[in-house]
Amino acid sequence: MKALHRITYLAVIYGLLLSALHAEGDSPSSPYFQIIGKHDDSSNEQLPLKSSAAKVTIDGTIARVHLTQRYANSGSIPIEAIYVFPASTRAAVHGMTLTTGGRVIAARIQESVKAKAEYETAKAEKKTAALLEEHRPNVFQMSVANLLPGDDIDVEIDWTETIPAVDSTYEFVFPTVVGPRYTGGSAAGNGETWTANPHLQHGAPSPATFTLEASLTTTLPLAEVTCPSHPLAVDFKAKDRALVKIDSKSGAENANRDFILRWKLGNDQVDAGLLLNHGLTKNHFLLQIAPPPRVALEQIPPRDYVMVIDVSGSMEGFPLNTAKDLLRNLVKGLRPEDTFNVVSFASGSGVLSETALPANDENVSLAVQFIGSRQSGGGTELEAALKRALALPGGEDRSRSILLITDGYVNVEAETAELIRTNIGRANLFTFGIGSAVNRELLESVARAGGGEPVIVTTGKEAGPAAAKFREWVSNPVLAKVQITADGVALGGIEPDPYPDVFASRPLIVTGTWTGEPKGKIIVRGIGGNGTRFEKSIDLAEAAAATGLGHPAVPVLWARERVRHLTEGAKRDQATIGEITSLGLNYSLLTPYTSFLAVDETPRAMEGLAQTVKQPLPMPQGVSKSAVGGSSPAMVQNGSVPEPGSIGLIAFLVVLLALQRQRDLQS
Repeated sequence: MKALHRITYLAVIYGLLLSALHAEGDSPSSPYFQIIGKHDDSSNEQLPLKSSAAKVTIDGTIARVHLTQRYANSGSIPIEAIYVFPASTRAAVHGMTLTTGGRVIAARIQESVKAKAEYETAKAEKKTAALLEEHRPNVFQMSVANLLPGDDIDVEIDWTETIPAVDSTYEFVFPTVVGPRYTGGSAAGNGETWTANPHLQHGAPSPATFTLEASLTTTLPLAEVTCPSHPLAVDFKAKDRALVKIDSKSGAENANRDFILRWKLGNDQVDAGLLLNHGLTKNHFLLQIAPPPRVALEQIPPRDYVMVIDVSGSMEGFPLNTAKDLLRNLVKGLRPEDTFNVVSFASGSGVLSETALPANDENVSLAVQFIGSRQSGGGTELEAALKRALALPGGEDRSRSILLITDGYVNVEAETAELIRTNIGRANLFTFGIGSAVNRELLESVARAGGGEPVIVTTGKEAGPAAAKFREWVSNPVLAKVQITADGVALGGIEPDPYPDVFASRPLIVTGTWTGEPKGKIIVRGIGGNGTRFEKSIDLAEAAAATGLGHPAVPVLWARERVRHLTEGAKRDQATIGEITSLGLNYSLLTPYTSFLAVDETPRAMEGLAQTVKQPLPMPQGVSKSAVGGSSPAMVQNGSVPEPGSIGLIAFLVVLLALQRQRDLQS
């Protein structure tokens, strides 16, 4: 009888546990914040990010972005909003303002530790404050303290970036969402708490609106303006000027994928040239040079390829299908004198062969079968896969290229770039990113470290043409062994350093400093794909006469490139950190060690402390819910992030079970 009583009792307890968990799943389907430290039903507060509005001014090859984020508290308690958001990998963030209660407060650039401490003090003193921090060159975090019920607060951010051309086509990218990051369980230990930011239910729309308007002005007539990512309204004001904006009439979700704007100039020309800025203490330049044309395939020596394909959970569906098609076509397009190998990876990795295979019919057929059998699932152990690929034999007597195909959803960008930089040897590495909101920082930094180029595909429609372009790139180097010298002028601080080989028809972009008067020449030399010598001279006096000496964006862009160079190494000593900090403070630039802080010194009338909330991010378009796993950010879907009340109930029931067992033993 006692046994029956105990079974019945345990069944009741088990039922209560299931009810508690089921109640989690029955909460409203609309996304909500997980509020830290709140233990009652009022924890489902409204999302504070109300809208993001971007106004972009593109003048030639430089874009200036003004982003306005509006935060509102429509709940019943004061909150602190935390929002992780992306920007371009080339963004030089140089300004921020906070507007609250009719007051406009300009943010100050400070050392990050000091800015964070002052922000926490302002929060404790019940003052409204905004803190902008950099987690990656393209991932930022906005914290807004003490949003009272009924508040509307605007935070405005300004950045500048360069726009290179590829195959005579210019491309401006505005990322709208940070995709989930696979951390391998290491994020918390490294202080990378931003990677644990929750995401909305798969397919759920963003509750915040996103709009973008851009003014486009070029020095040559516009041939076409297109947008493969969003419905676009284009208004041509003149042959060299257009106004564009996202067409909101379509009703489509706008904030779950990168916004991509492309344009071509008449006669397929590239808008290359030299911009100079004469400063009070230092002069800066930005140089863009069109590279030589590609060469015929028969002029290229034998090649060796190691193809590395990501088959983790986030690659499910369109990304993996595109990757397989790309690899199959790459393998089938090899010449008999070429060699190749294939590595696949997720939580572990597999390899087609332990030695490089000749590209004969038998081996190509074997590779096609190997690629077709890959299934998505598991984590993204990228570093281990690249170590394996780098260690594979082959390429000793030929041109070797490693081709990495992934969405880049990991949080080891600097470590991966350092791995490539120190182990690439005489090979090159190219990246092919697939997805609507890929990790561009990883894809671009790893390609730079490997002397190659990145290609990114955001939709199935552009997969075929992009794959064809990628195959052409990896087959045809256009400029190698680049050297930059000066005659009659002293140059310094040239970035990038070292100068990369150029594998695509895009301008070589170089920034640096110069001293004295605008005179003398900058000379660029290199070797073309067929061994021909390339040389281009640019006269400073002619550039000054043509465009003037007042280009204030140029110093900020140089500082951004210098910071990028210093931060791409995984290990940073105190001297490096000191230089990055000085660049941030001197150029009013957001860096890993400098942040923007704005504080309204008027204390707010509120009781207690504000509750912290993290803005859930939309899942990028086309990314499966498999991307959010055990070591990844929590997914906010139908209450799947447990509410504190339910956690308490479960704990109470567990304790009750233990007490019942103790009672049974005593009796």
